[in-house]
Amino acid sequence: MGNRSYALLTGLFILALGTAVGMVAWWMSGGQTQRAPYVVVSKIEVAGLNDSSVVFYRGVRAGRVLAIRFNPDDVREILIDIEVDAALPITKGTWATLRPQGVTGLAQLALHDDGAEPVRLATSSADPGRIPMRPGVLQRLTDSGDEVLGTIERLGSNLEDLLSEENVRRVGSIIENVEETTARLKAFDRRLDPMIEGLPRLTDEAVLLLDELRILVRGLAVLPPELEALTRDARELSTTGRRIGEELHAELTPALTATLNELSQTGVEIQRLARRLQDQPQSLFHGPQTSPPGPGEPGYRKE
Repeated sequence: MGNRSYALLTGLFILALGTAVGMVAWWMSGGQTQRAPYVVVSKIEVAGLNDSSVVFYRGVRAGRVLAIRFNPDDVREILIDIEVDAALPITKGTWATLRPQGVTGLAQLALHDDGAEPVRLATSSADPGRIPMRPGVLQRLTDSGDEVLGTIERLGSNLEDLLSEENVRRVGSIIENVEETTARLKAFDRRLDPMIEGLPRLTDEAVLLLDELRILVRGLAVLPPELEALTRDARELSTTGRRIGEELHAELTPALTATLNELSQTGVEIQRLARRLQDQPQSLFHGPQTSPPGPGEPGYRKE
């Protein structure tokens, strides 16, 4: 009888312990919340990700990975079956990245959403919604590793060329020129000091000159009536001179014209006298000789 009671108690204890362990496992697996299935489609490596890996949504634990498999229609794609809290706002703009776990080599799945496409992503057990996988920071660094190495090599080569002996000599020459220029600037500064010291005196002279200009301007403001009278007198003098000139022109023009005509006739007579003296020089003493009358003239005699 005692053995049977002990066995019954042992069975009840094991049953209760199993029920408790099951309930804890169910609670830890998220059985208390409703889950929604999705498929993450990846064309990049998913090293470190395995079944039961944790899924995070914007840094908060939200679900787990159920299975990882290749797409039978395109082996370049990896399909990752996940389930997450059905209350999460998974939209058409949601994407996934791998989240490394320190130095263990394992990875977790992280879901992101920037709100670019706020339309809710439809999903069901028969047709799970598809979420694209994007490369994370480490993946982008790995992909661009060759390019980074090439850039580093070019940088090293350029640095070697920059530190060549010829460039070092040029840098030394530039430093010498800078030192020489600095010395010249110091000498110019020393010559400039007396000029700066003389600026106050020059400023005082400029102020005096401005005062004299103001006095001159005030004097010019008093002169305009006198200048106007002088201008009026000059205008009247100009009018009188023009009138006198017109009268002289009217009076002298006829006399000058007659005189010029007489001079012209006198010139003609002088020309005639000159030709006569040239033809008959004796006429200067005996007077001009008359030519005998011709036929039809009075006194004509036919010989």
